[in-house]
Amino acid sequence: EHPNIRQDLLDMKARVEGIRAMIFKLAYHQDMVHVADARGDQSATYHQGQVDLLTPLVKAYSSDQAFRVCEKAIQVHGGAGFTRDYPVEQYCRDSKIFSIYEGTNAIQSMDLVTRKLMQAGGANAKAFLDDIKRFIDANKEHPVLSDAIGHLEKAHGAVGATAMQFLGWVQGGNIVRIPLTAERFLEMCSELCVGWLLLEQAAIGLEKSAQLSGDHPDKLFYEGKKYAAVYFARNVLPAVILKSK
Repeated sequence: EHPNIRQDLLDMKARVEGIRAMIFKLAYHQDMVHVADARGDQSATYHQGQVDLLTPLVKAYSSDQAFRVCEKAIQVHGGAGFTRDYPVEQYCRDSKIFSIYEGTNAIQSMDLVTRKLMQAGGANAKAFLDDIKRFIDANKEHPVLSDAIGHLEKAHGAVGATAMQFLGWVQGGNIVRIPLTAERFLEMCSELCVGWLLLEQAAIGLEKSAQLSGDHPDKLFYEGKKYAAVYFARNVLPAVILKSK
């Protein structure tokens, strides 16, 4: 019941559910590559481009945040969190290796900036940003989520502007700046993606919730989607803008 602990639990919920959504989004695009190939559909190019772009985000951001979430879970348990009475201390130890499994996450961020961002002449990155922009445009007047979607829109603009900055550095011969900022950019892209998918879930959840009776048990599930999305939008997405400076 402690307010600080409730906030920590909401923070962990938002990150875990948002990252899970990002992983499912990647898996969806991978499935659609095979579907489109089987049909001879030209959309396979789009879906494969999203697989390529999202892969370093899923690898790096998911593994970094897994450790951070376990770290926070220990704090939730207080002094008992680092004892064997609860499994979170072992989870924290186990999750640390994730960020070096396939090369350090710094390498994943370099892959994003030096390869994936420029892939197909920047078409894959543009398609990613366009997908998010369509959601923003369709929901910016949402009666419940409009404020949160405003934060998403600002983060979207910051990521787009930073991508152009990277392009300017490459064209201007300032490549030395890229390794210094690539990890920050990967975090920006990941948090933008997570914020988008959480808000998409919240919008769907609010629509579903309105169709249920007041005492329906699923009401709490859908309310949780709303609070997780709004929390992430208000507390994490503003940092995307700061990271672009």
